[in-house]
Amino acid sequence: MNIKFRLAVKEDAAKLFEIEEKSFTSDCLSLRQFNYFINKANSSLIAAYEKESEVLLGYALILFHRGTSLARLYSIAVAPEYRKFKVGLKLMRKIEDEALERGSTYIRLEVKTTNDRAIKLYEELGYRKFGHKVNYYEDHEDAECYEKKIRKFESRPKIKVPYYHQKTEFTCGPSSLMMAMKAFDKSVQFKLSTEMQIWREATTIFMTSGHGGCGPHGLALAAKRRNFEVELYLNSKASLFIKGVRDKKKKDIIEIVQKEFEKELKQTNVKIYYDEYSFATLKDILDSGGIPLVLISAYRLTETKAPHWIVITGIEEDFIYFHDPEIDDNQTPYDNMDIPVSKIEFEKMSKFGTGQLKSIVAIYSS
Repeated sequence: MNIKFRLAVKEDAAKLFEIEEKSFTSDCLSLRQFNYFINKANSSLIAAYEKESEVLLGYALILFHRGTSLARLYSIAVAPEYRKFKVGLKLMRKIEDEALERGSTYIRLEVKTTNDRAIKLYEELGYRKFGHKVNYYEDHEDAECYEKKIRKFESRPKIKVPYYHQKTEFTCGPSSLMMAMKAFDKSVQFKLSTEMQIWREATTIFMTSGHGGCGPHGLALAAKRRNFEVELYLNSKASLFIKGVRDKKKKDIIEIVQKEFEKELKQTNVKIYYDEYSFATLKDILDSGGIPLVLISAYRLTETKAPHWIVITGIEEDFIYFHDPEIDDNQTPYDNMDIPVSKIEFEKMSKFGTGQLKSIVAIYSS
């Protein structure tokens, strides 16, 4: 059989849906979803077909994590009558080629723990298990999480940082700090009350929605109060985040809060470096046993112009890895763990606002 591949078009949707219904008894993609993913820019729906007859044999759907080098195999199915022709194996190789062309470094996927045939295929192709999800599917079966690094280069060991996702839209900073804290102290509990307490201590920024976010000074103090060693890196001594606020009273409050934070920091041994940090800075922090919390612009991840905190978990020659505490509707925690991003892309996202603010809050064990 002469098997070929192409991106699916709207005329394929009905046939792909028919293959889906033959392949799964639950968690099926709907006809509407197939039409949606055919037109979605941040995904690739690849159709396998027989060259001479142009009969559709199966499909694979890959989702790409905006602004990063992570791809996710969302679904793959082959019509039962064509499985003996190794269509699934050829589709897997095709999606790796597609992901490489789209700039991806890793592919991740979920598979039912009882699907021995698929698990065997993934493992033969070099995918390794890195997680387990309980009661993940509609029929309450568990899922195994697999990933494969499809770009080859020497990897540095990644610091082991547990993952926690923020419970509100404005607590990325506290959530990032909690991840670093628990990496050093296993007795730290991931609780909403802790998340909110740190936010109350560290918030400085007025957002358009009314709630404030956490600035670098406040986060550094919150970590120090919990007996961690802290370094603060800033490329500006000015009052931060006031350019995004129009109301003069709010600007005055931001300036007052920051000055109070600065006064408190002077009474601690927190080292403050006013300079442009580099990739070497991040590597030095990791090599010294620290965990960098980095301020970025969320725009390259979510297309929202807001400051956002992430946790750096590893760095190597061309890529940086991070935990993102914010999960959207189409993601799971595993999608936001150790996200790979090229250094070129990271350089763009690690500057916030017109002032190109850059900041690191580096956390160390006490």
